[in-house]
Amino acid sequence: MNTKQEIINKINRIDDPELLLEIDRWISSILNSSAPEEFSKDEIDAVQEGYKEYKAGNVLSQEKANKLFNQWLKEK
Repeated sequence: MNTKQEIINKINRIDDPELLLEIDRWISSILNSSAPEEFSKDEIDAVQEGYKEYKAGNVLSQEKANKLFNQWLKEK
């Protein structure tokens, strides 16, 4: 049995609809990302600014970053 068929067989055994939805999202994102991404000047500038902040030592702990991210998600 080849790898593709093994993956299909494993997915066929999953009964959890939320897990199947997440797998579908993951596979879709991989298939849709085959084209090279292009970034705007604003996006590149934002990454460069973040790198400067990192180099300057302006960083957050993972715990603090998670809290801020979760707060941001709630606001969306």
